Amino acid sequence: MTDHMTTQRLILRMPEQRDAAAIAALVGDLEVSRWLTRVPHPYGLKDAHEFIARVAVGSGHTFMICVGDQVVGCIGTQGELGYWLGKNHWGQGYASEAARAMITRHFGYGHNELQSGHFMENAASRHVLEKLGFVRTSQEQARSPATGDCHVLQRMVLTQSRWEAQT
Repeated sequence: MTDHMTTQRLILRMPEQRDAAAIAALVGDLEVSRWLTRVPHPYGLKDAHEFIARVAVGSGHTFMICVGDQVVGCIGTQGELGYWLGKNHWGQGYASEAARAMITRHFGYGHNELQSGHFMENAASRHVLEKLGFVRTSQEQARSPATGDCHVLQRMVLTQSRWEAQT
């Protein structure tokens, strides 16, 4: 199993304990965590260490997104495609670039589809997923652990055949 990947601008690698402070600072920002379905707020150093420990014993489908040595976000395909970027790194195409590598890896393991989703108010995430070829499937109510607010979660799917047709 690959423990790191490189793209044109990014390094995707397994989380390490030395990443805890960066993870806590980036995803601890409410502007980031409010869009996620699994991250509480506040999110501190202890939370980051626990996340890294869980990932270390997991199936190896979660990667830190790095620009050089700097952690800028996280991406994974554990059950579905999920990702976050620190606010200072939004709008630079990092999510799409990292997701392309993860999707290629996912389908390389013989999977036929990949699920994902976004809160309806998160237009940036919707744009990323649509650009990658994901199509809408259903909607459900989901709570943001960071804010406690309930949102409409737009579920989406990308099939291997659709991915191959556009790449």
